[in-house]
Amino acid sequence: MALSEKIAAGLKADFLSQVLKNLSNGLLVVVLARLLSPDAYGLLYLSISLFAIVTVAGKLGLGKSAARYITEHEETTSGQIPHIIETVGLVLVGTLSLVTVGLVLAREQVAVLLGEPGIEPLLLVGGLYVITHGVFNSGRSICQGFKKIEWAASIALVEAVVRPLVAIGLVLAGLGAIGALVGYVVSSFVAAALTVGAVYYLYTTAERGRIEPGLRRRIVEYALPITLTENSSTLMKRVDVLLIGAFLTPLAVSYYVVAKQIMTFLKVPANSLGFAISPRYSEQLHRDNLETASRLYGEALTSTLLFYVPAAVGLVIVAEPTLRLLFGPEYTGGTIVLQLLTIYLVVQAISYITSGGLDYLGRAKHRAYAKGVTAVANLGLNLLLIPTIGIAGAAISTAGTYAVYVALNVYLMHLELRLDWWAIGTRCVKITAVTGVMVLAVLPFAPAIDGFLSLFAVVALGSLVWLVATVSVGLIEKQQLQSLAPI
Repeated sequence: MALSEKIAAGLKADFLSQVLKNLSNGLLVVVLARLLSPDAYGLLYLSISLFAIVTVAGKLGLGKSAARYITEHEETTSGQIPHIIETVGLVLVGTLSLVTVGLVLAREQVAVLLGEPGIEPLLLVGGLYVITHGVFNSGRSICQGFKKIEWAASIALVEAVVRPLVAIGLVLAGLGAIGALVGYVVSSFVAAALTVGAVYYLYTTAERGRIEPGLRRRIVEYALPITLTENSSTLMKRVDVLLIGAFLTPLAVSYYVVAKQIMTFLKVPANSLGFAISPRYSEQLHRDNLETASRLYGEALTSTLLFYVPAAVGLVIVAEPTLRLLFGPEYTGGTIVLQLLTIYLVVQAISYITSGGLDYLGRAKHRAYAKGVTAVANLGLNLLLIPTIGIAGAAISTAGTYAVYVALNVYLMHLELRLDWWAIGTRCVKITAVTGVMVLAVLPFAPAIDGFLSLFAVVALGSLVWLVATVSVGLIEKQQLQSLAPI
């Protein structure tokens, strides 16, 4: 199978999984916003933000480190693979258990620190979520290292189906935010069990050789900068929610969270592309195919911008009616947050196709330095802006500092590859022109949006204008459209 076909197969599988997963999560978010009070909704996602930070601290980047070394050894010294998996599995059990026990024991102090006594029972239940979600994410990375993108996608899909079924059912049964959180725990447990089974199969079918001297040390050492990067990344993505909860109210948290949930759905294409293509940069460089690796990244970058820049601008235009219609009029206080976070949407999309590739290219340490600095800057800006201008300050801090971090990532990729910046720049000019045409077409109709039908009509008009303009300037070829059309 050709390289492009391998990437396409993995991309289609992960993209389908991510679309269905985010449709499922989107349904869950909307239904919970309707069933729970805004305060209970805010407490639920405040606790989930805290769990995300603790989980990253527990899994220590071990899954991604294992994936890097599996990719490196798979074609030449595959006998090292069982040792890689054993090392990661043993360390992971210890670190996840440690942080989970720490969270449970410190739950009362954490509730006092956040000024939210209602969060304490959620922290008790959430200990199980930390363990299961950490195992699932680490195993997903290992599957990625084996290029088993379809396996990882299937397991993620199972998790996405189980979560809303259990969570919504328990909320309807009267268990409130606790019931919703149990839905997260159960779905993560199922996904973790399936992931362990998949990794165990890969482990038992791999040839076992004599372990290389220093292999275990190198795996753990490489996991450390990835841990710093992931902790910094999670801190950048979640600290704003925690600080809003500490400085403001659960209602303010709910405004911020619903805006971020929309971002989560829209990031799916870039997330899937990055997950499928990241191991291929390293694979091609190990085969001395620098031009191929450079072309892959350049095309991924401009394709990402082609989709996300117009999508972000369009979302700014329809932000208020989108929140009002999806979540209810009580959530329109998050409009300014949603508009500001469109900047974050674009730079995060670029990050998905860049950051993972840098880990496979051995640049995890440099990426960690960049992420650590920008995470500290983000924390400082949040502490400064949230008490003064509220939730808009959190959005400005997150979008601005993440943009700086992603720019540094692109520069690191530039150092590793031979990028054609003239071609990339030319396409970016065309993308800007296409976006401008789309805005001129939809802006006059935006004030008339008063229901789902009119919202869909405006979005459809913008999409049609975008497609026609994109083909007209040569960003998409007619043959590409014909190949995607059903026969």
